[in-house]
Amino acid sequence: MEKLDILQKFSFFRRSNQSFQNELLAAASPVRLPEGSFYFLEGDVCRQLALVGTGSLRVYKVGATGREITLYHVREGESCLLNISCLLTKTPCPASARVESDVEALVFAGGLFRDWVAANEWIREYVFDLLATRIAGVMSLVEEVAFGKMDNRLAQLLGDKLLSNVDAPREFAMTHEQIAAELGTAREVVSRLLKEFERLGAIRLGRGRVFLENRSTLESLFTPH
Repeated sequence: MEKLDILQKFSFFRRSNQSFQNELLAAASPVRLPEGSFYFLEGDVCRQLALVGTGSLRVYKVGATGREITLYHVREGESCLLNISCLLTKTPCPASARVESDVEALVFAGGLFRDWVAANEWIREYVFDLLATRIAGVMSLVEEVAFGKMDNRLAQLLGDKLLSNVDAPREFAMTHEQIAAELGTAREVVSRLLKEFERLGAIRLGRGRVFLENRSTLESLFTPH
């Protein structure tokens, strides 16, 4: 993608005056990150900010036992709150960000971004809005993990993958281990619940894939009774 096409996805660029837009364009460096690579690892010190134009990142935390939990995803037209936080505070990243699907992004030097936050109201408003959105999302995650039943959380995930819209695919590729990492639980728990959902006729399991068998049955698994 062209640099301008990526920047147009961000509200602070669209709201900025022509002078600052030109400054952003001049400072931006395009990068491509292949699926499976890391944007940053836990403990890294971030030295640049990334604005995602296409693709997605998964930001996650690894516990002492090696179990993972997804904190949030960074998709097209978004940036990573932890990336911003670590740049502003000059502290190591408390989590990792891995590329889920090939990413095209623009990166900016950390020092330059800190200067912009100090001097530019559009950048500050963008950071505050992102902070509010991500805090709400993480609080929802904490509530789900602490109080939500795992069968309901798994059914919700399957619904998001298979029933999100009328054109949603009837299958998706994801291993039991990947689903467990997404939900912050053990692979054995996911495997047991998926087999139960299959027994009920909601889904059918394949090698690294989940197929939709019955929409109404799957919906009943996460619809409040």
